[in-house]
Amino acid sequence: MTSPFFAVPDFLELLQFWDAERKGRPLPEWQHDMARVPPLLLPNLIVSDRPAATYLYVGSECVRRWGGDPTGKRIYDEVLSGAHSRYIKSLGDEAMARRAPIFSAAVYQPDSTNVIMTGRLYAPFAIPGSQDVRILLTLQLFRGSEQKLQEVGLRGIVHEIRRDMIAMVPELCSRLAEARRYYQISRHVQQRSLAQEIDAIARDLTGSALIPLPVLDEPEHAAEA
Repeated sequence: MTSPFFAVPDFLELLQFWDAERKGRPLPEWQHDMARVPPLLLPNLIVSDRPAATYLYVGSECVRRWGGDPTGKRIYDEVLSGAHSRYIKSLGDEAMARRAPIFSAAVYQPDSTNVIMTGRLYAPFAIPGSQDVRILLTLQLFRGSEQKLQEVGLRGIVHEIRRDMIAMVPELCSRLAEARRYYQISRHVQQRSLAQEIDAIARDLTGSALIPLPVLDEPEHAAEA
């Protein structure tokens, strides 16, 4: 997940869904209808309400990676803890405050021998009749160790690598699709210099549509002292 996120089609799919649901409004409205969500996203999707911060829907892959189903539970009071909780809360708060999609990549170290790489995209929604962010759709993808994420909150380390606010979403969706094509080509090019050149083109295509935001200052132990 440390590579450009457009290399993964799921993130682009969520961006396109978020933009299509806006229908000319600053924020899309959440209709409480999971059938509207592209099926590709469901296994790795989490839906939560705000400000109650409760899990309304947790996809099957997220349940598997977590080690249990937290649907219906309060995120910060019953599920997450330590630096893991602070990291996730900061992303949710940022998406709500900026009223725009937020992407983050991080490395979890549940212990000294396991590493989990994560990428997540937060998409803010309003509810009908409201202008405030009340629902967050979060797409979460993982690589690396299969150790359960519950272990991160108990004694692990959270190291955020990047955080971006996504601006100009319609334009970015088109540019990301082209950038992803270049990125895929570069993965199959044997000449190292040419692959690097294509990677640079892909990065340039995103331009100012990705606005870097501050990440967590330093790797932080999840368990409280």
